[in-house]
Amino acid sequence: RMRRRERRMAEQFRPLDAAIGRMIAAREKDPHGSAADLLGRLVTAHHDSGDAAMTEREIRDQVITIFIAGHETTAQALNWTWYLLSQHPEAEARLHAELAEVLGGRTPTQEDLPKLAYTRRVIEESMRVYPTAPGISARVAKADDEICGLKVRKGEHIAIAPWILHHHAKLWDEPARFDPDRFLPERSAGRHRFAYLPFGGGPRVCIGQVLAMNEAVMILASLAQRYTLRLAPDQEVALQANVTLRPKYGLRMTLHRR
Repeated sequence: RMRRRERRMAEQFRPLDAAIGRMIAAREKDPHGSAADLLGRLVTAHHDSGDAAMTEREIRDQVITIFIAGHETTAQALNWTWYLLSQHPEAEARLHAELAEVLGGRTPTQEDLPKLAYTRRVIEESMRVYPTAPGISARVAKADDEICGLKVRKGEHIAIAPWILHHHAKLWDEPARFDPDRFLPERSAGRHRFAYLPFGGGPRVCIGQVLAMNEAVMILASLAQRYTLRLAPDQEVALQANVTLRPKYGLRMTLHRR
């Protein structure tokens, strides 16, 4: 059964693999071309480090990971961000004010990211309320241990749930309230570093954390300058927790040009 599944998945990925293969071949012919992007860095990584070059399969796997794992999670985070803004007009007004002051209608660039502080806090708070990954892969105890007075035996599985941590009253003031300013530096001081885990934590923290946050800020800033989004009147909002946290019935909204 497993082999049939693997063959079926390989067949489904074949068109994408072919396209990525062509991109890799083209970049290898001109590794220092005009596109200073992830693919170029992967193709040329060994030149600077002195290690053996990555194989085409290794490069393909890295590109697939970024493409698949990196787009759906950010999309879901923005889904819930737009929903929360539609339900909290005061936060939306503050977002619009910051965008007007910093950007004045132009498309944001990387240099603008440090200035879009409230925009970033909106996304951070959105991922607290609706963590894109509500549960992280379980961990297995390597030896007998004790956590907060609870005995843990070697081999037992431990589930880590950002959803629970992000809504725990001992970790957050009024956890049910949408409040981007809870991520101000002065209000974040002293907060346990594992109270907030939208990207996991420790040695296996999400490798795309910085990329995901920056692209989410850029997308929100670009679109929010031009549109406000309002939940469709008949849209039922319900959660569906799988690997990611999705709106069970979709999240249809109407766009209103500003």
